Amino acid sequence: MKLGSKFYLAGVILFAIIVGFILTAPEHIFDKPVNASRINNHWTRIKATKTINAITQNNSTGYFIYKGRPMGFHYDLLKEYCLQNGFNLNIIAEDNLHKAIRMIKQGKADILAIDLTLTKSRKHQMNLTEPHGYNHQILLQRQKSPKDDDFVDCVIDLEGKKVYIQKGTIYKEQLTVLQEQTGAEFDIIEDENHTIEELMVMVSEGKIDYTVGDQRAAMAMKTFLPNLDYSLKISPKQKLTWAVPPYEDSLLNSVNNWLSEFIKSKDYNKLERKYFTTTKTSHHSDIKNLPGKGGNLTPFDDQIKKAAQEIDWDWRMLASLIYQESRFNPETESWAGAYGLMQVMPETAKRMGIEEYTTIEGNLLAGVRFIKWIDNQLIETVPDSTERIFFVLAAYNCGLGHIQDAQQLANKYGRNPQIWADNTDTYLLLKSQPKYYHDKVVKHGFCRGVQTYEFVMEITERYRDYVNLIEKE
Repeated sequence: MKLGSKFYLAGVILFAIIVGFILTAPEHIFDKPVNASRINNHWTRIKATKTINAITQNNSTGYFIYKGRPMGFHYDLLKEYCLQNGFNLNIIAEDNLHKAIRMIKQGKADILAIDLTLTKSRKHQMNLTEPHGYNHQILLQRQKSPKDDDFVDCVIDLEGKKVYIQKGTIYKEQLTVLQEQTGAEFDIIEDENHTIEELMVMVSEGKIDYTVGDQRAAMAMKTFLPNLDYSLKISPKQKLTWAVPPYEDSLLNSVNNWLSEFIKSKDYNKLERKYFTTTKTSHHSDIKNLPGKGGNLTPFDDQIKKAAQEIDWDWRMLASLIYQESRFNPETESWAGAYGLMQVMPETAKRMGIEEYTTIEGNLLAGVRFIKWIDNQLIETVPDSTERIFFVLAAYNCGLGHIQDAQQLANKYGRNPQIWADNTDTYLLLKSQPKYYHDKVVKHGFCRGVQTYEFVMEITERYRDYVNLIEKE
């Protein structure tokens, strides 16, 4: 062989080795390294901003919408941690596990709050917290019945059967090990179109007979789907943790100190019962209403979407307002006579030209016409349409006059009357003090501004949750 040919062949072999290494090397090798000089940077920022940025997943244990309300086991744990420490919570919903892990390793969030199985590999890549729970991988099937001969009591009973799993999960590896250990031959079908929880629903509905998942997720889903059985464990007991970025030792200590005490408390036991044992009986038994991105908020989503078009709002913002007013109960009536989904007063409905305001459609139309009227009154003083939504929400709650008074006070005391946060809202809060509600620029007197302030804050925070979890269209 000629010398040039030898060099060419050597180059080809070297190239193949490099490509092979890139394709098979562990993912964390290529992660951007963390600069050790930035130790505890997250904790420093958290203390300054009083805000925790947390990643969790949109599923039955992480973060979901139920009857219009954001909730979830990890969501509620995070809220408790933030409450105890005086922090605000900002949720980042990320369902892709590999992406979520990469984000926390690269410091793109403060906490990864999911059922993260503790492994030796992960211990070297991230700061893992003390366990917040324990888990097994389990086989899911329908509950045993006298007419059912396909119930599986042990792995060898899977002989000749089909087990569906979500593609890309670790369940295939565990099932393959069990096949080797037991000699049982069964088909492992990797499904790339459905999540683990969607496969659980398919089992419940009889579309498939078996799937594999985590015990905790199965416990949570069983509260929605009572006919599921998850009694057959197929893995050893595993520790479940949260994670914080590398080098964030102060944040880790804070979470661990809180977690080690909280998991011993009655409040923690209540959370476990709430998510893992209490049956959810409602219209949410339909798959489209189970925890998951794109599900329905209410039985009235179509009507709310149509009403939102009248005012050119994101329908999820309108839905958040409606939740605040009526919890989506179309027959709610207040002590003052406000009625329906949008708590419309009879005189307001009459002013808006709506006679049948007690019907769902009439109530929504009266409510959005009133919103449109408020919006028109504020266009000149709050020209930015996005900013104006905060003012409209506030006026919907306490009346336009009080909001205009707060704007006048903001202008007098050197704040921006076109901005809500830390400007006009400050003076709405101060309108409960004589110095301010007796001011010459005030035309509408005393206002318990804290109620309206919280009204706007809760609606906008819930809207952010809806945006995270519910598709716009």
